[in-house]
Amino acid sequence: MSALTPSRNVWTECWRRRRFEAACRWLLVALALPSTTASLAAEAGLGLDRGPDPLAPQIDFLPVDEAYRFSAVLDQGRIVVRWEIEPGYYLYRSRFDFQPDARATLGEPEIPPGKPKVDEFFGAVEVYYDEVTVVVPVTGQADSSFSVRFGYQGCADAGLCYPPESRTVTFDTVGPGVGPMVDAAGAGAGVAAALAALASAVLGGLILKHMPCVFPVLAIKAVSLVEAEPQGRWRHAAGYAAGVVATFLVLGGVLAVLRSAGEAIGWGFQLQSTGFVVAMALVFFLLGLNLLGVLEVPGFGVAMEGSNAFAAGAIAVVVATPCTAPFMGAALGYGIAHSTPMLLLVMAALGIGLALPYVVLAVVPALADRLPRPGPWMATLKQVLAFPLFLTVAWLVWVLGRQAGADAVLAALCACTVLGFCAWLALGKPAWLPFVWAAAALVLALTVWLLPRPHAEARESSFDMAAVEQRVAAGEPVLLNFTAAWCITCLANERTTLSTVRVQEFLAANGITEIKADWTNADPAITEALGRFGRSGVPLYVFYPPGREPVLLPQVLSPSIVIETITAAAGAVTPG
Repeated sequence: MSALTPSRNVWTECWRRRRFEAACRWLLVALALPSTTASLAAEAGLGLDRGPDPLAPQIDFLPVDEAYRFSAVLDQGRIVVRWEIEPGYYLYRSRFDFQPDARATLGEPEIPPGKPKVDEFFGAVEVYYDEVTVVVPVTGQADSSFSVRFGYQGCADAGLCYPPESRTVTFDTVGPGVGPMVDAAGAGAGVAAALAALASAVLGGLILKHMPCVFPVLAIKAVSLVEAEPQGRWRHAAGYAAGVVATFLVLGGVLAVLRSAGEAIGWGFQLQSTGFVVAMALVFFLLGLNLLGVLEVPGFGVAMEGSNAFAAGAIAVVVATPCTAPFMGAALGYGIAHSTPMLLLVMAALGIGLALPYVVLAVVPALADRLPRPGPWMATLKQVLAFPLFLTVAWLVWVLGRQAGADAVLAALCACTVLGFCAWLALGKPAWLPFVWAAAALVLALTVWLLPRPHAEARESSFDMAAVEQRVAAGEPVLLNFTAAWCITCLANERTTLSTVRVQEFLAANGITEIKADWTNADPAITEALGRFGRSGVPLYVFYPPGREPVLLPQVLSPSIVIETITAAAGAVTPG
């Protein structure tokens, strides 16, 4: 019997283990049964809600470029645009937008009908699943290459709506197997457009010299012309004109380089830099001290000859950038949208227009003889001209405050105080001038280096062109105002026209919403919107009448111009 005892113990232990395993299986079945029953009941429509499953994987939405694979090709005078759409995603028919640059015009897009859908974001809409192809005819072309911006927007069935997207594609119609699309008439139209742009640039430069930005420098040049001997006036004119044109060309070269690097740029872009603004403020402060006789600024006096006249021309261009004269906007927009040589030609034409009156006055004896005689009045006028420069300093410091806040204003004012103290130390002591200029250079460099950068609110764009288009699509009249704090023309239009009671009552009486696009700091969204209207800088005023094409207002406004232009465009009623 003792031999049987180990065997009985083994069987007893196995029986116990099997009972334990069976109990565990029944326990697992009991735990799983309620949830399984609820699941089956919910799927069978029995009204039992399963609730959220914390173990279920979260939805991982695709990047927009993967959700909507975009392509666009030019084929025999038509642009074929195609989107391949991932399952579970769709595109809106109403959100397609096709905007060419100034080198081409497009016909009516051939957009296929979409699938009706009641969308939680936009209501009753037409959408596309899987894929959609749109054909856009090219009805006109002024160059062998042109760019088109394609706008679109889509959402996911799972509940994510992407922001409006855009892709810009450049098409080159001269290449292997592709002939130029520009026929003789098109080439003639391109030449005519280029000549018109150059003529507009010259005319814009002529008007620019009357703007408040350039007045102090031109007044000083006029005084130097009075003092100069008749035989030396042509040297004054040649040096000044060379400085103006050369500086415009340098500015055009910088624009071309930034454009080729993919930067969104336009006229006055350098004033979007706080370092440039504070540097200009300090330079103008020194020039004002020079005109008051506190210290001598090399190259900026009444008797300006040779290289000094060239420097005056360069300064005239730098101080002109905050202003935009009529005819300038279209010319600059044309130049920036075309090749680099065309851009440089437009910039040179602007320089010729700005320098032309002074050159004519200097080299035509009949006009030069009408200039007043030199006398003590010149010294008084020179001192008086210092105060417009100081006003320019105050305006630049105000712009700096709009860009980077009160700390930047404090830094600029402290730097001006240090420069004034250095100038006072050297007053009547020519031997001290090298020290003054070394200190001025150091103060300028330190101020630019240590200047507070624009705060986050200034860097973030509050402009949304898609929101503007939604208002327009809903039939709401909109006045779009592209402006900047450093744009003197913009500020003048704001004070004398747009903010007046007459204009504000007119806009309110006709239900017109004014939307501002503030370009004080760099904003690619605003730069892109400007480019859609063929412009490269501010001011720009666009009125959207209900159900009609947008209308561009002049760059220099008056209450009568605004009211009459809008009334003619939309039949608005002027309040009595």
